[in-house]
Amino acid sequence: MKSAPPSVLRLAVTALVLAGCSGGSPSREVTRDSGTDTGVVRVVGNADASASDGASGQDEDGGVSEAGSFDSSDGAFWVNPGSCNVGEVGATFLGVPAYCQPTSSDGYYQCDELANRFERDALQHPDLDNVVTDDASSICQRASTMPAYSVWGPGYGATAGHEPVGGDLIVYSGTPGHVAVIVGFADATDVTIMQQNAGPSVVTVGWDPGASFFAVEGAECWVHAEAAAPAEPPAGPPCGCFAGNTSTCGLAIVDHQWWYGCTPQVPEGGVEYGSLYGCDDAGVFTKQEDCPGSCITLDVFDAGGYCGD
Repeated sequence: MKSAPPSVLRLAVTALVLAGCSGGSPSREVTRDSGTDTGVVRVVGNADASASDGASGQDEDGGVSEAGSFDSSDGAFWVNPGSCNVGEVGATFLGVPAYCQPTSSDGYYQCDELANRFERDALQHPDLDNVVTDDASSICQRASTMPAYSVWGPGYGATAGHEPVGGDLIVYSGTPGHVAVIVGFADATDVTIMQQNAGPSVVTVGWDPGASFFAVEGAECWVHAEAAAPAEPPAGPPCGCFAGNTSTCGLAIVDHQWWYGCTPQVPEGGVEYGSLYGCDDAGVFTKQEDCPGSCITLDVFDAGGYCGD
């Protein structure tokens, strides 16, 4: 983590239908060769990726960082060099992973799930929408009313003299639209983004320096986090065992709390995204095991979660 956020933020769940993101990706995949983006970001090994992913990468000096050495405090960026199954880590930026999911209108790993989690975990900023009920395309308008964010684009802040930086969000119009995390400029006319539920975890999108805006169809704005008080987890009624007594991923627990404004009973210090938890008769989540690869939540609440390869 960039800095230690509230413990509960170290932690998603599935709803029957999530507003989510649009199908397809309006951009092209970034070449996975290490060093392609060395002018923008540093690629290192990722301890969160599954062992089968061959999780290692090349650092900015050309050396190879082994899996397990991942440290995102300096803004490191990692892309899974292998295949990426549902629920596995496809990329990581500033310590926040993007999970793989085939493009769909429902399912757990929505585009705005990543955007909200990134703002909370990496930047300690408040959520921008409700993943269950809101379209991703609503984020430009919503952010424009929040002092914690600035919004740049047609109809919002004039873009002349401005350009996005790593950690900003690009938002696409439409129903339900799309949102992704900006990593940085790959070159003068291409911006690297990290995303969920829209094809590859990492792609580039066009940038028009003359217009100071994205040269990609559907781009509506970019959102920049300003100085703000740390985001606080919502306080509300107990969440209870929303997955019955089945196993649940830590990521499902924390997102359930944020989406529904309730308070799950978890171990002191919070829960870990990549661990599997059970819920006892008293409604308390207790760790069952650390998943050696990824902890995967696929579908509705009572489907629970499991450790992937």
